[in-house]
Amino acid sequence: MSYVEIKGNLFNSKAMAIVNTVNCVGAMGKGIALDFKLRYPEMFKEYQRICFQHLLKPGQILPYKKSSPIILNFAIKDDWKDPSKVEWIEETLQKFADNYKKLGITSIAFPWMGAMNGGIPIETIQRLMRKYLSNLDGIDVEVYEFDPDVPCALYKSLESIISQNLFAIPDLEKYSGIKGRYWERIFNAVADENTTSINILCHYYVNGKRIIGKTNIERLFVFLTKYNNGEIPSTGSLF
Repeated sequence: MSYVEIKGNLFNSKAMAIVNTVNCVGAMGKGIALDFKLRYPEMFKEYQRICFQHLLKPGQILPYKKSSPIILNFAIKDDWKDPSKVEWIEETLQKFADNYKKLGITSIAFPWMGAMNGGIPIETIQRLMRKYLSNLDGIDVEVYEFDPDVPCALYKSLESIISQNLFAIPDLEKYSGIKGRYWERIFNAVADENTTSINILCHYYVNGKRIIGKTNIERLFVFLTKYNNGEIPSTGSLF
């Protein structure tokens, strides 16, 4: 079994489980947590329900086993407005190290927890995570340094849809709920050689304005996820 540190996209991992870092008030509005919310909306609903019942506390791990991969929500913040705390990160790491065999997890992918929106120096995070994760037996561990330029499967599908003209604009409107004028903006953004991932696309600006807002971003993720899962045929002519 192995421990590796990777610069790339966490969502490209083939690991059995992936780690999301969360607060305890039911918000996933920034950073990697927002990515998880967009990709796994049912997980977000369950997490939010637990938070609203005040059942999640800092230092705990909330598993979500209804998706593939399994998602482990590591609570390293109390309120989203506050920074993470080293002791909470250490507590979650210790709990994971003590329980991963009981959970049957044989491979897992982590971000550097608390190093971005958590406000903790990366050197501190690296020391902690290497201490708890680098010598575990019976499990493959990947730790990702996020690279916004690395595309995920969803973005690759979007590129194929556009480059191969798989759908007419009216069909895209129908299947995604995104109006045609916004799809035209998406097409133009994807054609820009500087747009290399869905993260960059979602923060693409023209004349100081983002090309698509929060609701359309959510719809885009749902559409691409359904397309990748085979719930939407690769050509509109089949409907």
